[in-house]
Amino acid sequence: MRCLGEIQSRRQAELFVAYLLTQGISTHVDAAGADDSDRWEIWVRDEDRLDDASQMLQQFKADPQHAQYQDAVREAAKIMANKAKQREAVSKNLRKVTYQVGALTDRRIPPLTLTLVIISCLVSLLNNFGRPGQSNELGRSISMQLSFVSPIDHHLTNGDPAASLKKGEVWRALTPIFLHGNTLHLVFNVIGLVVFGRLTERWMGTPRYALFILVAALASNLLQGLAPGWLQGNPNFGGISGVVYGLFGYIWVRTSMNPSLGVMIPFTVVVLLILPLVIGLTGMIPNWQYADLAHLGGLVVGVITAFLQEMQ
Repeated sequence: MRCLGEIQSRRQAELFVAYLLTQGISTHVDAAGADDSDRWEIWVRDEDRLDDASQMLQQFKADPQHAQYQDAVREAAKIMANKAKQREAVSKNLRKVTYQVGALTDRRIPPLTLTLVIISCLVSLLNNFGRPGQSNELGRSISMQLSFVSPIDHHLTNGDPAASLKKGEVWRALTPIFLHGNTLHLVFNVIGLVVFGRLTERWMGTPRYALFILVAALASNLLQGLAPGWLQGNPNFGGISGVVYGLFGYIWVRTSMNPSLGVMIPFTVVVLLILPLVIGLTGMIPNWQYADLAHLGGLVVGVITAFLQEMQ
């Protein structure tokens, strides 16, 4: 930064500085002395423009009342307003990037995702993965109360999958997500829940994430439990994989529509999740034992949620 020279009176200094700004020359103004004299030093920030600014200063001193200097004040005000908007936009983008990077690099499991993992593990251990012994009354009660339909109600109504729901036991539309059939079933679902849920909960925030989990669980459980047998519906199912598919669908679609989020699901992961779903729904392999309608229901919820969010 170099001193360009002095101008008498604050008003004229402001006029000249405004004019320089309209010419793309940034300046700094200081009082020229410690006394009360109205003299001001003009400092040019870009030394490469010093010669241009010096010539403009001579022209200004020759005719400071020229209309171009009067008009410069209004133009400079517009320039400053635009720069303020640009700084605000940059600040917002910076906060957005910082938040996204934090969501990607923070390896801690957010509270609701961690709670779902803990409940799933506890329920599976307490009821011995759906096979509680005769002496395990707690485990048998868990299996009975958390299943989509009570075995007794199912039997007494000649196989009505909605028998328990019709009795008002509406929690059964949600609780099957905590039942798992074996260790591998639990491990794979927990891994998917942590990988996809950790990111989704931080993007959505816990309250919205909780609503998303609820909708995905209800959609996947109701579709799997109430669909007729010829569509591969079956009320005897369990697991949180429908929710995991919802989380996967949400991240997959949202990051595809918005690459600036800085996340990409590898194509191999997409294939590993979508291919078994297609195989199950098309019946390519007889006796396919996965709850593919639950997976489909969760996936649809995730895809729609991501699409609606990115279209806002």
